[in-house]
Amino acid sequence: MIFIGFYKKCYIFAKTKLKTMAHVVNPIYDTVFKYIMQDEKVAKVLIGNILKTKVVSIQMNNNEYAAMLPDGKKVFKLDFSATILDKLGKQQLVHIEVQKALEEGEIMRFRHYLGAIYMDATKKYQETITNPKTNEKITVEHPLPIHTIYILGHELGSGLSNSVMHGENIFKDQDGNLIQIPENNDYINGLTHTVTFVIAPLTKKNVKTHLDRLLSIFSDCEPNKEEIEIDEYFDDSDDYRTLMKALQKASVDKQLRGNLELEQYEWAKQTKLMKNNAELRAQLSQQQEQLSQQQEQLFQKDAQLSAAIKALSATNSAEQIAKILDVSKQQVEMILKD
Repeated sequence: MIFIGFYKKCYIFAKTKLKTMAHVVNPIYDTVFKYIMQDEKVAKVLIGNILKTKVVSIQMNNNEYAAMLPDGKKVFKLDFSATILDKLGKQQLVHIEVQKALEEGEIMRFRHYLGAIYMDATKKYQETITNPKTNEKITVEHPLPIHTIYILGHELGSGLSNSVMHGENIFKDQDGNLIQIPENNDYINGLTHTVTFVIAPLTKKNVKTHLDRLLSIFSDCEPNKEEIEIDEYFDDSDDYRTLMKALQKASVDKQLRGNLELEQYEWAKQTKLMKNNAELRAQLSQQQEQLSQQQEQLFQKDAQLSAAIKALSATNSAEQIAKILDVSKQQVEMILKD
């Protein structure tokens, strides 16, 4: 009786556990990623947790960009205008660039995007202040602080096992002591930016924080998977539920499904093209290697023949050498001339 009761409890637990798994569209796809990030709640949750700050308001700018690199690798970016709380709790206007890539080799494209941000004259805000000398109201312009977020579908090499890495503006004096830069220093903050790397494959390997749990939705980085399986209760926070609701909503959106199929088709086509190009390069390399070996063998044979002819020429005529080596008399005479 006790055994049967235990068995029933295990069965109920297992059945309940199975029900927590949800099949949703894969957010590693650009189509899905853009869809969920258009939701202000989702953007606030993800970007706020990644930047470790409160996002007061955020708006996606209408200039997303997707590019296929010459080697077939794809990168994607979204940018946002946002108001966040700085370290002093004061509201601050910022520009946030989110770039995403699944494979290695996208560094130069990322640098190109970053350079374009610095060159964009619109990335600024205006403030009305009182001129201390004339006591008149004047308008001054400030460069928007830049925050870049890289979501990568690949690891960054040995020695780097963190799922999230933050890089901030750190300055030192000549003795190596840290210098505290004021939050409102336009000159320093206008010429530098913060950067965050999200290593998607590691977000589920070593879950330590609330952010790891949120970012685990990107951990399945295989682009051939239209749907992924996610535990609805992997994290019991409101933030996680916000992301799950957005993914579930995306999963039943017919237009998104159609766009996702197109993206999958393009990805498969590019992948096939890359594979074919790789096979062609491998065949060409093999043919070149074979040709090189054949040329080397011919060179060695010519060298051996030349040495034999010259050795025999001391006691034999050209005609005799030709008979001994089974070559033409003209060939012997040509080598002897050289």
